[in-house]
Amino acid sequence: MAIVARHWVPSAAVQVQERGAEYLGPVDGADWSEGVGFHRGFFSAFRVRAGKDVWFHFPLPTPVEIGGKPLHLDSVSLLWETGDGAQLTWLVLQHGGMERLPLTERLAPLPSSPEPFEPPELWRQYYPASDRRLTELPVSPRVPLRFGVQLCVLASAAVDRDGLVRFYGAGAAFADGA
Repeated sequence: MAIVARHWVPSAAVQVQERGAEYLGPVDGADWSEGVGFHRGFFSAFRVRAGKDVWFHFPLPTPVEIGGKPLHLDSVSLLWETGDGAQLTWLVLQHGGMERLPLTERLAPLPSSPEPFEPPELWRQYYPASDRRLTELPVSPRVPLRFGVQLCVLASAAVDRDGLVRFYGAGAAFADGA
């Protein structure tokens, strides 16, 4: 099978499942972000309340066939960072809304590599310090596509303090059936 398409969605595509002040605190001193998060041009940030688990969902544009040939989901990617004791604790794929495919073990550290970024000097004052990570996971076995897919990310905060989660986007690679 050869990769025939790759799709990437920016951070603003993320949908938070648990909302409200019980689950999400204010981000970066913006009181209005309590309960909903803070979508910026370059990332979406959320402050998960102490001891809480919150699901985040990335709907991914999903071609199901090209040129009359069926496609398969080959891999998914997530660009992210955490701070203040927050952790990403589980990645799951949903296909067609009902089929749930775990991509990682629950509570296991996510495999990732650093994805550094140095803002241009002219704009540096507008960028917070970051420690971006890139997680790239093969989907095995590949999923024959019939419906749309979404990447679901479970974030957990430490029991004693609110934790920061930032998303920079998510993506997927699609392979032909050959």
